[in-house]
Amino acid sequence: MDYGTELYNRLRGNIMKKIYVVGGNGFARECYNYLIDINKINPEIVFAGFLGHGGYGHTVDYLNLQKFYKGEVSEHKFEEDEYAVIGAGYPKLRKKIYDDLKNMNIKLYTLITVDSFINEYVNIGEGNIFNKSNITSPHINIGNGNLFNGNITIGHDVEVGDFNFFGPRSQLLGNVKVGDMNQIGANSVLLPGAKIGSYNKIAPLSSIYKGCKDNCYMLGNPALKIGAVS
Repeated sequence: MDYGTELYNRLRGNIMKKIYVVGGNGFARECYNYLIDINKINPEIVFAGFLGHGGYGHTVDYLNLQKFYKGEVSEHKFEEDEYAVIGAGYPKLRKKIYDDLKNMNIKLYTLITVDSFINEYVNIGEGNIFNKSNITSPHINIGNGNLFNGNITIGHDVEVGDFNFFGPRSQLLGNVKVGDMNQIGANSVLLPGAKIGSYNKIAPLSSIYKGCKDNCYMLGNPALKIGAVS
């Protein structure tokens, strides 16, 4: 058995799951491709189609994939074996879609690409997405609705809250703590023991040494606060 098959059998079990991608733009189309890849090693995971969310996500957003558009999520009756993936990247929009799905008692699927390594001692909430080639160390706690956007390294004993966006090639080193609704730019580094609050924006290529509180716009190496996030 190859690593990918073993990982998905361990994390998801051999139970049929039909996955709808809710909301739509280029990122929703990325989710479609990830689910097709997953299906190749675990046939029990099946892409079921796109569902719009309050006008966000309809045929125009899906381009050559518009044939898979099934209508608005509010009009779809989810069956027991049907789950949703949030097809949006922006934290506020991800949270809005997540909250609406939970209010409709729709189950959220955590999407983990076949080439991401998830250590067995990682606690993961629901509705997260791990794009291509992410690596986790042991003893990590991750909340709900986060998006790890590819080639991200997460060190040991890291704690991540809810609805954060981590840009490509960003790094969270050992004992880092991250709150909620943060935007972490590409190639940024949260150095060991750094703590950031919530609703912060970390510019690309920045290095966070000690951290910041809430609503901070951070830039540089070492990163300094250059403004507030409204």
